[in-house]
Amino acid sequence: MANAIAGDVRSALMKPERATVPWAVAWLTWPSLFVANIGVALHAIAVQWDYSTVLTSLLLANVAVLIALESLFPVEHKWKMTGRSFLRDLKYFAVSGVTIAATNGVFGLASIQLNAGHSGPITDWPLWLSVPAALLVVDFFNYWQHRWSHELEGRLGRFLWRTHVAHHLPQQVYVLMHVAAHPVNIFLVRGFVNLLPLYLLGANAETLLLANLVVTLQGLVSHCNLDLRAGWFNYILVGTELHRYHHRANLAESNNYAATLSILDHAFGTFY
Repeated sequence: MANAIAGDVRSALMKPERATVPWAVAWLTWPSLFVANIGVALHAIAVQWDYSTVLTSLLLANVAVLIALESLFPVEHKWKMTGRSFLRDLKYFAVSGVTIAATNGVFGLASIQLNAGHSGPITDWPLWLSVPAALLVVDFFNYWQHRWSHELEGRLGRFLWRTHVAHHLPQQVYVLMHVAAHPVNIFLVRGFVNLLPLYLLGANAETLLLANLVVTLQGLVSHCNLDLRAGWFNYILVGTELHRYHHRANLAESNNYAATLSILDHAFGTFY
């Protein structure tokens, strides 16, 4: 039932008319941003910059770059963000921002007050192990929460769909619509799917910085109105090519439930 409703509200996405995108934009934008973000984060760790400032600065820089590129080389002209679509989605942007900030604050304060000095299984792991482990655990929970929001039947399935459907209401797929979401869905995902598992794993500050950078960048890239190509990399990380299928009206194609690691879709039979 949930997928049937999604098909109705996403009918405009059925047959995108692709624009010509320069090779460098299509193939180099995503890896360049990925390498740049990781490079800045590693430098920040080495010189002990404030990690919150680094995360915020990179988020704004990534958004600015992707908005500029999608305005110049949109994969579909009718998906371009306009003043009208921005005003229409502004309520989602405002609510999402407040909810994310409040959720992070509540869970962060609880962690500080109740478990000062807490450590977990990955606390002392090197970053090349702790970051992939953190991403895998978080995206495992995110995958099932997302999939259940679309496919689960019964009362719980209806509740999850009703708190998720706002993300599928915009008929365009562009960078800023990534934050279009119901506040309850944001609370569930940010609090119980992202922050809580990372805390239980004992992820240290450096692991949190790198893991959050990857998750945030993938969320932006997967929703941008750019024809970004990744080749075989699509079989590891979720990007533009994969997630656009999730927003299509053809229910046979609208799988790809993972937010960051497409290997989970392979593992559970929902990769398209």
